[in-house]
Amino acid sequence: MIQPATEWFRTDRHVRIETLLKLLEKQFVVERSAGTCETHIYYDTFDWRLYRRKQLFYRCGNRLELIRFSGRPVAEATAKNRSKIFWWDIEASTLRDELRGSLEMRALCPIVSIESTSTEFRIMNSDRKTVARISLRSDVVDGQEKPLPETVVVEEIRGYDGPYGRIVQNCVELGLKKIGRDGDGTRILELSGRTPGGYGDKFGVSLDNTVTVGDAVSKICLRLVEDMEANVNGIVADIDSEFLHDFRIAVRRTRSLISLLKKMLPEEMSGYFAGEFKWLGSVTGPVRDIDVYLLEKDDYVGLLTESLRPGMELFFDDLKERRVGELKLLQAALRSPRYEALVKDWRHYLTNRKGPLFAGDMDGNCRACADAMIRARFKRFLRDGCAITDASADEDLHRLRIKGKKFRYLLEFFKSFYDDRQMAVFLKQMKTLQNNLGDFNDLSVQQGLLTDRLDSLRGRNRQTIRLAAALGGLISVLSVKHAQVRRQFGSTWDAFSTDGIRTLLNDMVSANAPGRRKRGGKR
Repeated sequence: MIQPATEWFRTDRHVRIETLLKLLEKQFVVERSAGTCETHIYYDTFDWRLYRRKQLFYRCGNRLELIRFSGRPVAEATAKNRSKIFWWDIEASTLRDELRGSLEMRALCPIVSIESTSTEFRIMNSDRKTVARISLRSDVVDGQEKPLPETVVVEEIRGYDGPYGRIVQNCVELGLKKIGRDGDGTRILELSGRTPGGYGDKFGVSLDNTVTVGDAVSKICLRLVEDMEANVNGIVADIDSEFLHDFRIAVRRTRSLISLLKKMLPEEMSGYFAGEFKWLGSVTGPVRDIDVYLLEKDDYVGLLTESLRPGMELFFDDLKERRVGELKLLQAALRSPRYEALVKDWRHYLTNRKGPLFAGDMDGNCRACADAMIRARFKRFLRDGCAITDASADEDLHRLRIKGKKFRYLLEFFKSFYDDRQMAVFLKQMKTLQNNLGDFNDLSVQQGLLTDRLDSLRGRNRQTIRLAAALGGLISVLSVKHAQVRRQFGSTWDAFSTDGIRTLLNDMVSANAPGRRKRGGKR
């Protein structure tokens, strides 16, 4: 069904709403309703998941509502006031279902609080039939004394497009500023002082074909350290698990780049900084490992028979207790002088134009270097993957997974050199293969942790027996899945290592490289 039209306007200091109302009263019967005053607290995730879907989520009292930027309602529910909201905190409802698909494991956090005074006007013809509605809203942001420019919303009544068009034209002629088809959504979020959508985009750094190795490394690593720093406060405040996840990805990418360019990079990068980022990876690991288990709790419990599930609850209760201690250690590490010195020294090293990062071999062309590395690593990756048979040790698949991850990072670091479409197709194929290898590794790690926990049990009291039974049952189920994923590797690898994929990679790397003649066809 086609929705009635809606047009949003914003006033400025040169235009008064009274002028608009007086003009409308000459053409229509205008009836003012009683005004309302409410405080709306707007929320979004740190990576702006609702904003990217052009949705707004707010709390007004105990009422939670999800709306589109246009103002059209999506879903609502009631809930107690809390500083952060996960989808599972909301009672079973359409709103809960809607947010579950959008948020996953991320928390909604307050972005901005606005006190809004709203007045509705019925616009009627001479027969007193409503032909349009106008909403006037005046907002004051929490902590600011000066009110914001007023917002005027003109809503069409079906069958009366003529009056609606005249009212919109009146607004335009008076100098009211159209906000746009998305209404006031972006403006509301901007009032927080943050840039909506400013965090959460896929990793990417724009590089041109003339950039030097040193400049490229500097640009990539500065982006990665910004991602790390953006997530530190969320980790320390323990807002949700994705702050640590994103932080670790930035650390892992940094370590990978240092490793990939080890033979070219100055000694300081491959020595001191490589060691410090390895330390950072190690101190963030324990909490992340526990988070992965806690996030998968429902799936784990669902794999067991009803009689074994109570024992599994004991396992997760123990994990939660362990997480408290591990989180304190992580928080201390991220507040430590060692971490602060690492970030400070790293930034200085990446921006010191007179330093070794911008001298010697680092002044060479990065595109040529990237082309050579991608070809060489892809060749070795194919060689190692093709050597794996049904009789190969599990460790061979784990090593291939690590090499594949480094190769994918290499492509992502330098993807701006290459054709977007070709890169997207290749990375999609890589993702399918990595999902198989990643699932295999996760199942190996999970079985290992569960086995270690089972071996550590002492005593024969009722709780210990229930926990041992649950652990043994889950290990058995995971072992079956582990074998299934292992058998799927062969067909997954065959689908990846085709002549078509090899040609795609070669064509992508060869196209438009410096010093090479362009091949036929457009990029």
